[in-house]
Amino acid sequence: MTARLEVIVGPMFAGKTERLIGKLHRAQYARKRVRIIKPAQDTRIQGYIASRAVNPDGSTEITDQLSAVKVHDEESFWNIVGLDEFDVLAVDEAHFFPLDTPVTDCLGWFGRAVRALLRQRRDTNLHIIVAGLDMDFAEEPFGPIPGLLALADSVEKLTGVCMICGSDAGYISQRIVSDERQLVVGDAGEYQVRCRSCYQPPRKV
Repeated sequence: MTARLEVIVGPMFAGKTERLIGKLHRAQYARKRVRIIKPAQDTRIQGYIASRAVNPDGSTEITDQLSAVKVHDEESFWNIVGLDEFDVLAVDEAHFFPLDTPVTDCLGWFGRAVRALLRQRRDTNLHIIVAGLDMDFAEEPFGPIPGLLALADSVEKLTGVCMICGSDAGYISQRIVSDERQLVVGDAGEYQVRCRSCYQPPRKV
């Protein structure tokens, strides 16, 4: 019996949250105590994590959802997990957790906190499942996800369907609005899944 970390990555609309929710339903069937958190920076959906389907007109609709607690910073993270009343800790949209400014490592406060929690509960059956984007719109590593991939016991990398050519090889979230900031909260109106052939890097890259 040992604590373990699982990471699910891929572009937007690849089914990361759907896969995460499926794993959490399975844990609940097994009578595991589940706690779900998400970054407060993700302002699209309040109070829960949700899997969504993309309609032909580009709109999205929720297909499943589970209640989640927003995490603002390291202090609120430890306030939430410090009660130690869970077997499974799920984290969705983890790329929204910022790295240090200036950058000191590839984990940021969130990645370091996950590592510390794994160390604290290393002799338990704690299962941490983290889902998020591994790359930003410019093909750069995104937030603490690359560091968490290095720490993970298992990694699942999903792809989506390219919204240009339809190939089952979508690997990146193409930003289709003009904004050079790395962190721009958006949905189907701001991003498309693209394959490597259809992806167009930003001009500055």
